[in-house]
Amino acid sequence: MRGRRLISFAPMTMELQEFDLPDAPGAGQILVEARTTAISAGTEIANYRGITTQRQAVRDWRAEPYLPGYSLAGVVRAVGPGVGRFAIGDRVCGWGPHASVAIVDAERFERIPDDVSFDDGAMTSLCIIALNGVRLARIALGERVAIVGGGLIGQLAAQFARLSGGRPVALLDPIEVRRELALACGADLAIDPDGADVAERIAAATESRGFRVVFEATGSPHAFTPALKLVERQGRIVALGSTRGIVEQFDLYGDLHLRGVTLIGAHMSTAPVHETPYNPWTPGNNRVLALRLIADEELRLQRLVSHRATAAEGPAMFHRLATTREAYYGVLLRWEAEAG
Repeated sequence: MRGRRLISFAPMTMELQEFDLPDAPGAGQILVEARTTAISAGTEIANYRGITTQRQAVRDWRAEPYLPGYSLAGVVRAVGPGVGRFAIGDRVCGWGPHASVAIVDAERFERIPDDVSFDDGAMTSLCIIALNGVRLARIALGERVAIVGGGLIGQLAAQFARLSGGRPVALLDPIEVRRELALACGADLAIDPDGADVAERIAAATESRGFRVVFEATGSPHAFTPALKLVERQGRIVALGSTRGIVEQFDLYGDLHLRGVTLIGAHMSTAPVHETPYNPWTPGNNRVLALRLIADEELRLQRLVSHRATAAEGPAMFHRLATTREAYYGVLLRWEAEAG
């Protein structure tokens, strides 16, 4: 079988390539024909630029090319031995590449409800990254919450924080369109961290005490220390964005130790692989919940999509996300023309 996929053979390059794959999936696998994939503006663009630890370690990109993508929605076209959860024709979403067709692990996919679109299904991999961080924060009803960074993960974290009972939920970002987007999706306030009135607005929102929970969602090492200073005594800061670089000027004693602040690492790998009575919230269970919230119109995703493009336009979308991020946040690739 032949398909088409996005592939990078050098930093800041991307192409749509034809490739071969087996005609049938193996044990525990399904073959999915893509309808929509979502681009991650954080991890995928960092890999595309070659600035992640993993890609910096690659000496020969042509021998070890980068295959982007982990957010795929499509239709099951074949089922491997031992897979009882899915049947041919099922609409599914999960961890999959930017490709017209892919053989994937069945356990990393879930069925898309009839009233949820492929576009929304494709975004659930990004949803569960934010949801995992919000769960780790253990937000209690009425706790003041701030999200630093209004990219896609930050926007999703703001929605989940409010659904979890955070009040108020504030989003801080210097880009006006992102602040407007947060307010449209339910945030209580949106603040320009570079604005002249930032201190007054934060003091008014927090009774001059700071935020009980702060999410750092920019992925910038320069944003972490300012975010830490927003946390009140005995509060919590969640490292939600994957920081690219070393955090400098970090006063461990004054900013963390003396004030009793808890630092929480929230990389997606912290989610449990298997459900237990102590923690049932695996990526799969979080994805099922995200799909339910989408179906119930409690999670607003369509406003978070800035651009929709064809698969052939995928390389251009990667370049634009890497060079003009202010105008791009949620970018979806449509594969209908590539499938079949």
